[in-house]
Amino acid sequence: MIVVKLLGIDQYQAGELVRDIHSSVAEILETDPTNVVFYAPDSFIYYKGVDQTSYQLDVEIQLPMKYHPLEERINDCLVKLLKESHVHIRVLFDYFEEEHEHLYIDEEYPRFMTEDNMAHFEYEENDHDHHKNEKEDIFLGNAFAEYEERVKEKEQEQLAQESLRLKTKK
Repeated sequence: MIVVKLLGIDQYQAGELVRDIHSSVAEILETDPTNVVFYAPDSFIYYKGVDQTSYQLDVEIQLPMKYHPLEERINDCLVKLLKESHVHIRVLFDYFEEEHEHLYIDEEYPRFMTEDNMAHFEYEENDHDHHKNEKEDIFLGNAFAEYEERVKEKEQEQLAQESLRLKTKK
């Protein structure tokens, strides 16, 4: 499995960017797209206290050692793909021996969630949204009316429950 980490990318831009470049990255790596995943955590890059998100991008690629001969080609292609969305890009290759990678796949489920196999829910319009153009009724009364009485009732109820609990405990 090849993991491409995108650090310092705007979280709202990440999904769309990955959708656009995923197949191209797999092609560069000469592998099937199912062997490549992207990791884009909610992260920020700072310089002297100034947020560099979407200006500086730090790309870390975890990949098997067999890809080492393709490093320059992969780097050049990644920079070409990513420079449309970022000004400065750093690419770090993190190689590993395949025998040290362990992967569990549950065969009862699809390998990845996609637009086609995700659950989609239809939501009913919220009553608030439904009446957007209608004048809202504003409560002008005392919101704390009878508050003290309700507090005393609740305290008495809790005391009764505690008393009952202590009696049943004996």
